[in-house]
Amino acid sequence: MTKIDKCIVFSILNFILLITIIFETVLNFYWFVTTIILLYVISHILIKKNIIKVGTLGRNYFFGVTIPMIINVFFLINYLTGMNPTKETYCYRNMIAEVGGRNSHERGKTTYIYLNNNAYEYSYMTRSFFIDYKRMLFKNQIIYTFERGIFGLKIRKDYQFIYNENCSDEEN
Repeated sequence: MTKIDKCIVFSILNFILLITIIFETVLNFYWFVTTIILLYVISHILIKKNIIKVGTLGRNYFFGVTIPMIINVFFLINYLTGMNPTKETYCYRNMIAEVGGRNSHERGKTTYIYLNNNAYEYSYMTRSFFIDYKRMLFKNQIIYTFERGIFGLKIRKDYQFIYNENCSDEEN
């Protein structure tokens, strides 16, 4: 397998792990991005001081494949070791999006939700759903099932949308 083949295969694997595992982990988006940037800066400094040897594959492979794979394996281990499931129930409302151009303008609900009491305010993926909108149609409450992984990070293992007449738009 050539260097380019390895880059392609591992990049695809990293992307799949990002979508399936990291997006299911409850993370403060800003802390996550800050931690990733710090990891890259520290790695860059350690490479310059020859403490970390990048080998024959080079720096681009190290920063583009190796570090993302290390991050993904960390989250994969946390995900696979999840235990003690707990359920949390929240009323929610959908985000309204406006799309279109100057002559054609439409408004509609999306699959991104706002939970009551601003729960998980900075954990965007906990409130995002890449699903058919029909599963959310005419529903206003969500029941999450969370677990804690070995590294202490909370994982969204399951969710269910239901209708609750006690959830009104005023609460949200």
